[in-house]
Amino acid sequence: MEEQPSHAKRKHYDSQTYARLLAEFTQLMEEVPKLRPDRDAWDIEGDWAATGTIFFVDAIHQSLFETIRGFDCRTIKLVNFGRPAVRITFYRKHRYWMLKDKDLPIDKKIEQIQAHINDLTVKAEVLESKLDKMPAPKRAESKGQIGQYWEQVNTWRDILASPEQYEVAVSNYSRQHFYVTVNYKYRLPSGDYTNEQEHLLNTQRDRLGNITQVRYNILFVDPIEIFREHPYQNREVEGYLNNFSIKSEGGRHTIYARLRPETNALNTFL
Repeated sequence: MEEQPSHAKRKHYDSQTYARLLAEFTQLMEEVPKLRPDRDAWDIEGDWAATGTIFFVDAIHQSLFETIRGFDCRTIKLVNFGRPAVRITFYRKHRYWMLKDKDLPIDKKIEQIQAHINDLTVKAEVLESKLDKMPAPKRAESKGQIGQYWEQVNTWRDILASPEQYEVAVSNYSRQHFYVTVNYKYRLPSGDYTNEQEHLLNTQRDRLGNITQVRYNILFVDPIEIFREHPYQNREVEGYLNNFSIKSEGGRHTIYARLRPETNALNTFL
């Protein structure tokens, strides 16, 4: 799915306040009892191994996190506070953004191109400054890379000379940045069910794939309704449909009808 860059502002904290809130949050996370998901019994699908650590927590413990729920933490996420899941599905989602030519006024187009030229130039010059200290095989490889940088610089300088003649787009699509996303069903105060989805915090890794920072996701579940049978949901659906006096089979579905209560009352009065 195509997505524009996210510019949502994060909350700002002074270092002492952030450290205090993080310590409180971490302690709560460590102390709260965890549930062990049962793939055979729970209504849960998909794989969550490719994201940060997930703790499944009984909804009864949500109140413990009330004082911390507004904390904009970078390493721990309350995925569904106040919306305990009765069904959970995990899936990988390619998250990216794209700016098409129509999204780039001429001044922004020039700004993007110039910034890219500057970046390529710095990369070439930095690599050139290290050539003398490189062993011969590495030096030859680096010279080839430097040549590619300068070739790209010249190409983009030509474009910068007449940007109105070119269509330009900017995107991080090729970075193949995937998030594990969770889609979950929960019960509204009205008793009806609805769905939400949230991306989860990924564990941070370096270029070699080594973990540099573990991140955590706390997912609250309804310990009764999470089971595949959904006893309460079935009871609600059956109760709702039993109120229809007219029903007819329509292939793979059934169509139901009933007089609206106000119409029924009017007919009685007349």
